[in-house]
Amino acid sequence: MSAETLQPLSQDSHADGSITSSTLLTPTEDKTRGVMCIRPTTVVPVIFVPGIMGSNLRDIRTGYSVWNTNNTVAIMLQWMFRSAGTRQAKLGPDRAILDDRGWWYGPSATVPDEETGKLRGQGTTSRAFYGDFVRWLDNQLNGEVKNGEATATFAGDHPGLPSPWQPFVGVEHYGKSWNAQKPFEVLTKVESDKVWANFFCPVYVQGYNWLKSNGESGKALAEKINEIINFWKDQSACGYKCEQVILVSHSMGGLVTRAAVHPEFGNAAGRVLGIVHGEQPANGAAAAYHHCRNGYGGGSGLVLGRNAAQVTAVFANSPGAMELLPNHQYNTQGGEYASKWLMVRQGSRQEPALRQPDSDPYKDIYLQQNVWWRLTDPALIDPSGKYTVDEAWKMYRANVRIVGTFHQTLGTYYHPQTYVHYGADADKHAAYGDLIWRGTGSFNLSQSELLESPAAKGSNPVKVASPIDGQTQTFSIANPHDVGYPQPGDETVPACSGEAPFKQGGGNVRQSFRLTGFEHQAAYDYDDVRICTLYAIGKLLCGAEEL
Repeated sequence: MSAETLQPLSQDSHADGSITSSTLLTPTEDKTRGVMCIRPTTVVPVIFVPGIMGSNLRDIRTGYSVWNTNNTVAIMLQWMFRSAGTRQAKLGPDRAILDDRGWWYGPSATVPDEETGKLRGQGTTSRAFYGDFVRWLDNQLNGEVKNGEATATFAGDHPGLPSPWQPFVGVEHYGKSWNAQKPFEVLTKVESDKVWANFFCPVYVQGYNWLKSNGESGKALAEKINEIINFWKDQSACGYKCEQVILVSHSMGGLVTRAAVHPEFGNAAGRVLGIVHGEQPANGAAAAYHHCRNGYGGGSGLVLGRNAAQVTAVFANSPGAMELLPNHQYNTQGGEYASKWLMVRQGSRQEPALRQPDSDPYKDIYLQQNVWWRLTDPALIDPSGKYTVDEAWKMYRANVRIVGTFHQTLGTYYHPQTYVHYGADADKHAAYGDLIWRGTGSFNLSQSELLESPAAKGSNPVKVASPIDGQTQTFSIANPHDVGYPQPGDETVPACSGEAPFKQGGGNVRQSFRLTGFEHQAAYDYDDVRICTLYAIGKLLCGAEEL
């Protein structure tokens, strides 16, 4: 008699989490058994929350797309020829809302078709920026895709699908290669087998209106968390049970996810098993100041704004964008309180002739109206001409108050189960940590002259006139590589802000990884970022209970 053999069956995944399979009847002498892999019934959805400008937006009145991140060509054609006035009009925080009509990312282990992808939020967020990572994560957590189609062979004891956390079992070198800032905890085989065999983790992506305060976006995310949990609870016919989700963030999405679980905003901490923060500007980024004075460089400038006028038209009217500014805790020197990160140097002198903020970045920098080193030129706030300059400044001032309140309220709050990774490359991917205005001229202005010199024409460079004798000197913002000391980061977020959770989060931050070798926007395309994120999810699931 021939020996019995096992043959895995092809399976189909469906939007409600159910799986189906079919087989053919064979003669009795055929001893091949068809095997169908059944998913675990404890569902822990993983929700990816993108960075600023990574979410699609539409006009609340007309329904037309105003920020289309389907691909880089679409967003470039949409914005490269837009004036500052058009940018202000179309990208107002109360006029634009989240748009869920973007492209789906393609099949993955639990997403067999576009309908399911859209249910998972893929239409809200950029496929170009995040599609590959989201599909990769769904495949890692739940199965695999072969020949472009989901095979739906899932967790459990299937011999062809070892646990994705198996490589971390008993291996300590990951902590060294990722520059773990706390003692690295390896996974045990028991833990690896537990999380693979007992938890089903469908991957979602959730955009938000990045023009609004992150506090409001956090509240909206908390509502979405409830909606997702309730969806899986309703799938009781499949035997599913769901109580908590895991959040994975990129950049400003870190502020949104922290707000979602903060008691004063979304208050969803009890429904979140843990958060993995990536490249979060936890205390802000000096690059935000640079962009308001200079615009963005390269191809990014065609979309995000080539000059101060185009950037300010959106930035000054959008609390969410302004919340990326260095906050009251921003410190490039490792101290507890804000450092004087905005500096002025003259000639060959390395010692700064002026340093700000004196004590409060909102009052000392962001609300300065008439000094040359101010953040915002009042004449650039309302290029569409709807208001007087005084009215525009009044609205801007109200936005700064919103920003300060959000920063103060969020403070150093982190979910009790937090993992962090960030860029700290001082060579190829240096970032603005300290921001330095460098003057060139045959004479030097005194500190009082620099402090009191009035606003001048231009944003960067800017010609500064002495209030005493009228002599002028030209100042421009120094590149991060040219300040005279390392400015590590990922070209956008400086390491001092990326590592702030590790320094300020206490025991709530379980691990922090200091990485190098990648640029901010493309971080989740980098292998080490992906793998340490997977590791963190595995560690979070180790602490979860089977339902």
